Amino acid sequence: MNNQAISDDRRRLKLIIEYDGTDFHGWQRQPDVRTVQEDIEQALSSIMQAEITVIGAGRTDAGVHALGQVAHFSTANPLNKENIINGTNSFLHDDVRILSIEEVTPDFHARKSAVSRSYRYQLSREHRPLKRRYTWCPECDWDDDLIRATARMLIGSHSFMSFSHARPGEDEYICNVTQADWIPDKFGAEFHISANRFMHKMVRGIVGALIDVGRGYISSDEFERLLYQPERNGATRVAKPRGLTLVEVEY
Repeated sequence: MNNQAISDDRRRLKLIIEYDGTDFHGWQRQPDVRTVQEDIEQALSSIMQAEITVIGAGRTDAGVHALGQVAHFSTANPLNKENIINGTNSFLHDDVRILSIEEVTPDFHARKSAVSRSYRYQLSREHRPLKRRYTWCPECDWDDDLIRATARMLIGSHSFMSFSHARPGEDEYICNVTQADWIPDKFGAEFHISANRFMHKMVRGIVGALIDVGRGYISSDEFERLLYQPERNGATRVAKPRGLTLVEVEY
């Protein structure tokens, strides 16, 4: 009876988080290294005066950034949302911030309730000192038109084994991609991709393969075989993490 009473008093709160991933070893808590999850948990635990566990929508890798990472946690503390967000941000370093906080229903789950995730990958044709933390410069020329046409193959439901790296417990690589846009600009290009889910290093594997198509290292037909006839994990070059940003998670 006492445990039920405690459970009934708990609130579930949804966070939108922005971070520069350069100095983090990814989102997920790990021993002896700095991670986004641990930084936020420590700050929230100080404010809420209880140990807080934060569940994220996705596990971004070391060096990957986020404009709209989503996370949730539960607490029995009645502290109002404005004080939670202001207090927590006062404990955080300058490279991570909680942008918003809202109360959600008890069944909301940042990862399991998500229906779509969107990423952006930024590339530069030449080294730009002020963009070096957020773009990858492959140090080669590429054909934007060829890459754009090849990227259209990604739309739909496919196995992305070739473009992903194995992770314990994962043995099924089907993802439904709803957007795959290659957008050139005067500095380089941006790649925008949305899907119901993403596998480990999948976006970076796709970008690496697209650049290899664009520079003539592999053909569009070879790219298509990687997509439709996957044989192994990690069959493509992996682009640098610094160009990748988690933009949005939809529910």
